[in-house]
Amino acid sequence: MHYHTIVIGAGLAGLIAALGRAGQGERVLVLAKGHGATHWASGQIDLLAGDANPLAAVERLTVERPDHPYTLAGTRALEAGIARLRALCADAAYPLAGNLHQRLLLPTALGALRPTTLAPATMVAGESRQLADGRPTLIAGFPELRDFFPPLAAANLRAQGFPADSCYLTLPPSGRRQGFDPLVLARLFETVEFRTEVGRQLAAEVRRGGYARVGLPAVLGLRHATEVVRDLQAHAGALIFEIPTLPPSVPGMRLYQVLEEALLRLGGRTQLGAFVRRGEGRDTTLEAVYSEAAAREQRHTARRWVLATGGLAGGGLRATPEGELRETALGLPVRAPNGRAGWFARRFLDPAGHPVFSAGIAVDGQLRPLDAAGRLVYANVAVVGGAIAGYDPIREGCLEGVAIATGYAAGTL
Repeated sequence: MHYHTIVIGAGLAGLIAALGRAGQGERVLVLAKGHGATHWASGQIDLLAGDANPLAAVERLTVERPDHPYTLAGTRALEAGIARLRALCADAAYPLAGNLHQRLLLPTALGALRPTTLAPATMVAGESRQLADGRPTLIAGFPELRDFFPPLAAANLRAQGFPADSCYLTLPPSGRRQGFDPLVLARLFETVEFRTEVGRQLAAEVRRGGYARVGLPAVLGLRHATEVVRDLQAHAGALIFEIPTLPPSVPGMRLYQVLEEALLRLGGRTQLGAFVRRGEGRDTTLEAVYSEAAAREQRHTARRWVLATGGLAGGGLRATPEGELRETALGLPVRAPNGRAGWFARRFLDPAGHPVFSAGIAVDGQLRPLDAAGRLVYANVAVVGGAIAGYDPIREGCLEGVAIATGYAAGTL
């Protein structure tokens, strides 16, 4: 089938772009080798680190850095994209809490306070202003979940002046003997019997310690998290909040589901397991791409394309043995430091970060890819999210914000 738009990559930027194109009545296909950063990130929405007013910080950055993706996409695209995402999450009974003018400080699995802008409503009872109300907090978990340690998180919260204790809960019977990763536990919490028993244990702990709130690993259901939290609060007699865990990220999976299901309702398609290896074009027009398939390549054609494969972390860029960085899907020119010697700063924890993490595809004001001389490569391709050059999304704390802003822009251009 020939599509109006094909999006390469199934992360936040790609899905937002796909929704925009499908919302205009286009036939849209999302091709991806697998799930994107949603499945290993926190499930929170970061706009920019280091400022109490995230949107104001973004607006200042767009003045100071004309080549930053925020500047190219525009703050209107950021605000409109976030409004779209919040509406979709609200419709899916998984609302996002917070606002663009005030950061949230939420506990991590280590008990540190991490700044973000928006977070699932299932997490916000653990925001720092609530933790600081003088009432004690309980951090609870399961011994079977090996990457979440309540005593460590509680100790670090106490070190910051928040009264906190910890406990391990007994895992209710499930017929399973091992392999209790976050996804398995999330599915167990979807059953009423499982969460009722967990709630009974929490109620006993709350009565014993007089806790105002209980922090649990972010595994409280995959599709009905709000309902699970509501039920646990009713049983426990205290507020419940989720704390992000190590990957796989259940909150990230919930976001992915919200976006994918919205795309399917608009008639779009997703095809995972489709690793795009090369493109085929004429002059400045990309005409087709080829993805891996069983014992052969599969050819895909479209009028418009969105490249949303991410940077180094997402696998959209790879290093060659010769010391070059290669864009993996279309072979686009990569803007990067020359040679391996320029990739990294001398200090591992250099405050300015490592230059290699700002590598990517140079783009124009319409997010179209440019070569080293600033010439247009493809007029019908938009590059979004972590694939764009000139910023370090992790160090700058803007991974989700840039994904939303550029994805929305590409979906409406």
